[in-house]
Amino acid sequence: MRIGHVSVAHPITLAPMEEHTNPPFRLLMKQHGASLVCGERIDACDVAKRDRRAMRLLSTTPGERPSVGQISGRDPHEMSEAAKIVEAEGFSIVDLNFECPIRRLIGRGEGGALMADPTAIAKIVESVVKAVSIPVTLKIRSGPDGENETAPEIARLAEKAGAAAVDVHARSVAQSYVGGPDWSVVTRVKQAVSIPVLGSGGIREATDTVRFLKETGADGVAIGRGCLGNPWIFQQARSLVLGGAAIAPPSPTERARVLLTLVEGEFDYYGNHLALKRLPRTSCYFAKFLTDFAGFRTAVQQVKNFADFRRLVRDHFNSASPQSVVDTTN
Repeated sequence: MRIGHVSVAHPITLAPMEEHTNPPFRLLMKQHGASLVCGERIDACDVAKRDRRAMRLLSTTPGERPSVGQISGRDPHEMSEAAKIVEAEGFSIVDLNFECPIRRLIGRGEGGALMADPTAIAKIVESVVKAVSIPVTLKIRSGPDGENETAPEIARLAEKAGAAAVDVHARSVAQSYVGGPDWSVVTRVKQAVSIPVLGSGGIREATDTVRFLKETGADGVAIGRGCLGNPWIFQQARSLVLGGAAIAPPSPTERARVLLTLVEGEFDYYGNHLALKRLPRTSCYFAKFLTDFAGFRTAVQQVKNFADFRRLVRDHFNSASPQSVVDTTN
């Protein structure tokens, strides 16, 4: 698959997720088989004025390329200025978010609110395409609600405006993340345009990716919540999609090793204070298989630093495996 001039090795990609797809997370997903990784959504107004937090979110490394930086906003000029910065920071692609259902964005007429205004989206896409040399893509939903499916029209207008690909979350904005996705909208978008179409929504296991690609005819699939605590889904899905054998689930030892890699990366990236605040959620996704998950969840609240966490992982994950999980002597 090619998105503009960017070559994407296979159809299994990482979807953007706020509070999750930070640099250490993206690198880990890339190492586990994601062909393309996307950073979390950032307000274009903050990027355009080089807000400190926004610029930190735009951190990227060569190891995660090809990578996507995602921005949201409603003003074409502001989105264009932000896109220039995304390009300058080293991202391979800039993605425009027109699907986010959070109230703060909807109230500002941004994100998913724009699904009700296809013409406004087209103007933004056209402005951004003229401003940067990297491919411009967009993330949309089926429509503002279940009665109004605007995705095919928006995709057509975006393609005409110069978009290189479109990613369709197969739920409406009003639906948010509640209820099952309707993958058929991805098929209708694919039929409406000639640029690559990716889709997301309801991908929880590797086998879901095979079914999704077969049912929709999409060029790619973007995995979001299905990879939380389960980066192995990318290599498992890649193998199945490319006609290979099923890959066995990871052992407790491997789960512990990868969890520690991610958490150590977050301590380096965020610093001790913020990494500790994130730790319960980040680690519990990986620990749900533990027999004593409740004990782990309680104990992680008492962790004071990475060394404490490494000992906690040793104690809980070793009990689930005959192998030694980690050396905690350092």
